[in-house]
Parts: sequence; structure tokens; C-alpha cells
Amino acid sequence: MEPIRQFLLDNRLLDADTVHRLAAQAGDRPAEFAALVANQEQLDLGRLRRAFAQSFKKKAFYEILLEDGVITLEDVQAIVEEFGGIPADLGKILVERKRLTEEQAARTLARELGLEYVDLNTYQVDDQLFNSVDVALMRTYLFIPDKRGEKDITLIMANPGNVDEIEALEVKLGLPIVPKVACPKSIAKLLALMVETSLDSKVVFADLENLPPLEVVVEEEAEEAPPAAGVPIHQSMKEEAPVVRMVDSIILKAVRKRASDIHFEVYESSLKVKYRIDGVLFEVLSDVEPAMRVPIISRLKVMAQLDIAEKRVPQDGRFKLRIDDRFVDFRVSVLPSIFGETVVLRILDKSALGLDLRKVGLAGHDLLVFQRNILKPYGMVLVAGPTGSGKTTTLYSAIKFVHTPGDKFITIEDPVEYQLPDIVQIPVNEKKGLTFSSGLRSIVRQDPDKIMVGEIRDPETAKIAINAALTGHLVFSSIHANNVIDAISRLSNMEIDPYEFVSSFNLIMSQRLIRMICPNCKVPDDTITEEARRLTIDFAAHAHIAFQRGSGCRYCHQTGYQGRSGIFEVLEMSPQIKQMILTHQSPLLIRKTAIEQGMTPLRAAGWAKVERGETTFEEMNRVTFEEGGLE
Repeated sequence: MEPIRQFLLDNRLLDADTVHRLAAQAGDRPAEFAALVANQEQLDLGRLRRAFAQSFKKKAFYEILLEDGVITLEDVQAIVEEFGGIPADLGKILVERKRLTEEQAARTLARELGLEYVDLNTYQVDDQLFNSVDVALMRTYLFIPDKRGEKDITLIMANPGNVDEIEALEVKLGLPIVPKVACPKSIAKLLALMVETSLDSKVVFADLENLPPLEVVVEEEAEEAPPAAGVPIHQSMKEEAPVVRMVDSIILKAVRKRASDIHFEVYESSLKVKYRIDGVLFEVLSDVEPAMRVPIISRLKVMAQLDIAEKRVPQDGRFKLRIDDRFVDFRVSVLPSIFGETVVLRILDKSALGLDLRKVGLAGHDLLVFQRNILKPYGMVLVAGPTGSGKTTTLYSAIKFVHTPGDKFITIEDPVEYQLPDIVQIPVNEKKGLTFSSGLRSIVRQDPDKIMVGEIRDPETAKIAINAALTGHLVFSSIHANNVIDAISRLSNMEIDPYEFVSSFNLIMSQRLIRMICPNCKVPDDTITEEARRLTIDFAAHAHIAFQRGSGCRYCHQTGYQGRSGIFEVLEMSPQIKQMILTHQSPLLIRKTAIEQGMTPLRAAGWAKVERGETTFEEMNRVTFEEGGLE
């Protein structure tokens, strides 16, 4: 019984009076003494575990290194002479001197302390547990929470041998700690990744106090911007520093998470912030203090040089920020609602824009047909699709592909979303009388070789664009239509002369954006129900496919998807198709003929991505219709 008494006293597990009292109470019965000790409320279980681990430690850190041949006896002697003994931070010293890697040091420490070593390269973080722990605490003490028990919490730590740190953490977390060991660099890297990919508001805004202020880039406009109620864009707003930091953090995190839009939605008792990532909205903040709601909206309006005093009518603006050594443009839309103004920021990050026809998703036969037609010296190329289907990116990619220094290329857009080098870009300004049609009339007098019209909205614009194509210009444009046949029908409804139509058009292409399966959590898909199979008319023809899906992970925000790609329907204006348009053949017959000539319908393009394991059956069904009728 004496060794147990001494163990308790040496490790300060119980005070001397308590140990002596329990020993007297137990008499000569060691089992009784152990039971009495275990029932003491003041017994620190975490410290008890560490004391046991230390008492059973067989070899010191340097002895393990000697055994593994990492250092020699001469090295040990030199260290003793230099430091007057074996230093407690021997591992750190050897890492600094390049005698040991951080991983070797961590593995050796785990062996010394008799603890489990965790390889974080293959480790799956418990997102719910991670989000429940303060990020600042994890960074200060360099740990990742592993699992929470009823009476303790397991942490993966960089320095579990530091008793003072562990005891401080136990106080902050309110639970005894069971430590494991991992490489410090790996812990720091995983922490950064978790903060970067998390959409939990506590994690997303963990760095609010430490974020550097974003630099608003003031640009001279061709016309005067509306006054921002006497508050200049460059004002520091020191009195609103918390608001500025909050807005900067929301914007910075959105850009780093590849968001396309930021929504600030005002409700009766809350302001919610949402990011649109890969076409899906994620709520990232819902607990904004009521006193911050109006200042946040005002800050956004000041950045966009809008009138902060006007709260009854919609306003639109834009601003540019320097973020991570690059410039990012933002379009701002302010709309009054019953509980205040709601704001949406469209993020126009040129560095994230892959202006490459292959990157937008074109491949194989479709890519060759598209390239062949956009390289023709004149004619019209039309891209069709609903809002948000990637038409602008495809048009910009086509411009980049065909543009040469010997060409004069002019665009007219509403608005100009991305600034392209060596391209004359004109923004529509309907208030000043600069519309697509009026601008296009002026463009053709500017001696252009190639023209891009952002969108064909009305018969006048369509007729001028077609006339430009007929007079030796290569014209690119877009139109809101569900597929290529709908695009033809819509142009017919604009009373376009059929002869001019078939003479001017090279190609019509329809497209959609489809979400791609996250490569980090791709698994076989066994979730397709019998009902879904039965209700999908064309399922039987594709039942042989080994369906895939994403199970959800930190990289894809638990959605199972990461990134988007285009699917396309490319109609080349062959002589037979032109003749059918001239003779007013039915859209269904034109479509049937186009497919016979090699056109891949959108639905078939979606099925092809499913078969290649790039997207899911569910996603393909979301963005395309079954073959039947026109689609």
C-alpha cells in the first residue's frame, strides 16, 4: 500500500492529510484503500491518467532516438556538454538542427509518453465537435478535438507532455483530457483547412479581430456616381470599425470559399448572411446583433457609392476590392423589403474564371464543332440558356480563343462583368439612352472585326446583330431559351426574316451548369429509389451505369458536390437544317433531324457525365428534362 500512497503524493493527486486519513481508514486492506481513493471527488482523473502513463514510461526521448539510430552516443554527449544535461525540448532542438523531422519528433514523443500517434493525412475530423470548440483556443494550444466522452474529451495535441498546458485546457474545456499525439505542422495545416472550408458561423468568423482591412479600389467613372450621403468611399469609418471588420470578413471568406453571390437578408428580428456556392445557398450567419443590421447595410451602400439615406427604392452599384494580391469586382443590388433593405453582392473574381473552352466543359465532337464555327470569318454564334447557366463565361472563353492582335473586337454588355485585355467593352446605360440596339448601331461604325452582344432581348437588337453578321462581322450573343429549338422559335417570334436567319447563323448552342461529385468523398450510389427509377422514362436505357455520389465531407460542405461544369447541346446550321427553317418545319422535326446529324441533346450530355462518374443521377435530373416532346 505504501507505493500507492507515495504515488498519490508525488504526483499531487491528493493532499497528504487526505492520503493519511484514507490509509488509516483502510487499515491493511490495499483493495479498500484503492476504492476509497477512487471515490474522492477532488481526484483529477486527467492528472491520474498522465501520472500512470509517466510512471510506466520505459524509455526517455533520447533513448528511443539512440535505439532507432537517429542519434549516436557522441551526439548525446555533445548535447549534455552544451546544455548541462538532456534538455526537455530535445525534439525541438533536433528539428531546428535538421537532425529530425517534425513527424519523427512527434512519433518519438508518442512512444516516450505511451500515447497514440495520429496520422492527420488520413484523419476524418468530427465537424460537429470541431465547431463546438473555440478556434482561437485550438490555435493557441495547437490541438484538434478527437472525440467527447461522458466524462472526458480526447484531443490530438502537438505537445501533450506539457502538464501546465493540459491543466489549463482542462479548466477552459471543463473536462479531463485524454491526449493523443500528432505532428505540429499537420495540426496547424488541418486547422487552417477546417477554418477555410467550414460554413459554421463561429468558425467562419473566428479571425474577425485579426483580419487586415480590405482595400477599396476607387475608380474614376465616365459619369458621376450618386452621392453616398456625404460619406466618401475612402473614409476610414473608424467609428464603425466593428461593422467594417464584419463586412470585410464576410466578403473575404466568400471569395476564398468560391462563392458566386453573398446574400444579406433582413427579417423581423434577424439579419441572415448566405453564400451561394456551386449554385446552392448556404447560411453562414444568422445571429447578427440587432444594432449591427442597419450599419452593415449602410457600409455596403457606402462601398458601392450608393445613397445611404434612400431606403425606399432599389439601387444598383459596384465596387472593387484588392483581396489576396488580386482585384475582385462586386456588383451590388439593394432592394427594400418590409423589414429593411436586403442586399445581394455578385462576386466577379476574374482569377477564378477559367476562360478556356475545355474548362467550361466542352469536349470531343461538341468542342470541335464549336471551335470550327467560331473561327469562321463572319456569321453569328448564339448561346442559349436560362439565367445562371454559364452563358457569359462561355462567350468570354470563345472571345479569348478567337481574339488576335490583328482584330478589332468590341463588346456591349449589361453590365460588363469581367474586363478583358485588348477588348473594347461598352456597358449598357439605358438611363442615358445607350441600349443594346443603339450601342450596336454605333459599334458597326467603329470598324470592328468581331462583336459580342451580351444578350438579344428584343427584335431591334436581333435584326441589327443579324445584319452585322451578314455584312462581314463575326457576332457572338446570348438569348434566354431552354434549348436550341426554343432559341429558333424565339427568334422567329421576333419576326426575323427566315432567309436572313439561315444566311447569318453559324451555330446555336444551349447549355446548363451541372454540379460535379466531390472527388474527396465519392462513393457508389445505392440511394436511388425504385420510385425514382420507375418515374424516370429513360432510366431503363441507362440501368447498367455504376452510379456514383458524394457522401459529404468538409471539402464540399457536406453536399457531396464540388465545382460545376457545363453540359451542351450544339446545333450546327447544316444545309438541311437551314432548308427546314426556311420551309417552316415543326420544331420537333428540326430537333429530330439535328440529332440524326450528330447533335447531342442536353439530357444525353447529362447522362454521359453520370456514366463517367462525374455527376449524380439526382443532379442530372435536376438540370435536364427527360426526352419527350422537345426536350
